[in-house]
Amino acid sequence: MSVSVHPYNPAWPSYFLKIKARLESLLTSTPYTSIEHVGSTSVPLLAAKPIIDIDIIVSRENVAPAISVLVAAGFTSLGELGIVDRWCVKDPEQEPARNIYVCVDGAFQTRNHLAVRDTLRQNAALREEYASVKLELAAKGTNIVDYVEAKSGVVEKILRAAGVLSEEEMQAVGRANRKGERFGATKTARLVLREFVLGDEEAFLGLEGREEVVRYQTWAPRTKEQAREEVARIIRGSAAVPRTHVELAVEHEGRFIGRVGANVKREGKAHADLWFSFLPEVQGQGFATEAMEAFIPLLGTALELEIECDPRNTGSWKLAERLGFDEFELTERVFECKGEWVDSLVYRKQV
Repeated sequence: MSVSVHPYNPAWPSYFLKIKARLESLLTSTPYTSIEHVGSTSVPLLAAKPIIDIDIIVSRENVAPAISVLVAAGFTSLGELGIVDRWCVKDPEQEPARNIYVCVDGAFQTRNHLAVRDTLRQNAALREEYASVKLELAAKGTNIVDYVEAKSGVVEKILRAAGVLSEEEMQAVGRANRKGERFGATKTARLVLREFVLGDEEAFLGLEGREEVVRYQTWAPRTKEQAREEVARIIRGSAAVPRTHVELAVEHEGRFIGRVGANVKREGKAHADLWFSFLPEVQGQGFATEAMEAFIPLLGTALELEIECDPRNTGSWKLAERLGFDEFELTERVFECKGEWVDSLVYRKQV
C-alpha cells in the first residue's frame, strides 16, 4: 500500500473543526488543554496525505481518563506505538480519514507536532522543500514505513529551524522516525508484503470472517469487532522492541489477498512459529509459497522454524514440504476444534 500525497485541499481545516466539535462533546467531563490540528493538512498550501491528524493535549494524569472516555464511545486504543507520551486512538468514523492522538502536554513529541506545523505555516521555503520530498516519494510508490523514514531528514531540518527541541530530543525524534524493527514493502515477482495499517480492517474481515478460511482453526469466523481488535493487536506488535509478533499483509496487484506471520522467541533456543492465511479464490496459484519464501528471510537466521497444522489441512502441510520443512512429529488428539478432537502435525526447519 503506497502513500498517496494530494495537493492542498482548502476544506481540510473545516473537516478538522467538525471532528474537533465531536471530540469536545465526548470530553465534556475530562480536562484537556487543547485539541490541535497538526500534520501536513494543518498547513495551508502544503501537499499532504488526505488524513486529518489531531492531537488531544492533556496533562499526564488525564491521559487514562481521556482514553477511557473515547474507548467507551467506540474508539480503539492502539497504545503508544513506540512513541512515548503519544497514544493513538482509532476513531470508528473515518469520513474523512483521520489519525487521533492523546498527547501529554509539554512532552517533546507534542512540541514536535506543534513546532513542525507552526514552522511550515511561517516558512514558505521549508514548506516547498517538504512538499517536494513528499511528492517525490509518493510518485515512486513508497510504502508508508519507508516514507516516514525517507522524509526524516527534511523533518529534522524543519525542527532545527523551529529551535524548540534539545539535541537529546532531536535524537529521540530521529529514532522514532526510523523503521527500527518494522519492515518496508518487500516485493516478489507477483506480490507485495507490507506492515498492516488501520485501513486493513475490512480486508482482514473479508479474509478471516469466512468459514472456509478458519475451517481448521479453533475459532469461529471473525466478527467486525474482532477483526478491528486483531488489526489493532498486529499494529501494536509491530511497534514492540524486541519484536515478538511479526505479521505482514500480502497484496497482489494492489489487492489484499492474505497474511503471513510468526511468533518469535529469541531467548534460549531461538524459535519461530509460523502461519499463513489466504483468500480461497487465490489458493492453488502458488501465492502462499511465494509469500512465505519472501517472509522467512525477514525473520533472520539461527532460528528454528515451526509450522503446526491439523493433518486434515493438506494445503498447510504440503506448503511446509514445498518450503523445505521436515515432518517432526504427529500427535493424536491434541486439541479440540469445533466439537471434535484433532491431531497435530508439526514441521520444522533450521535457518
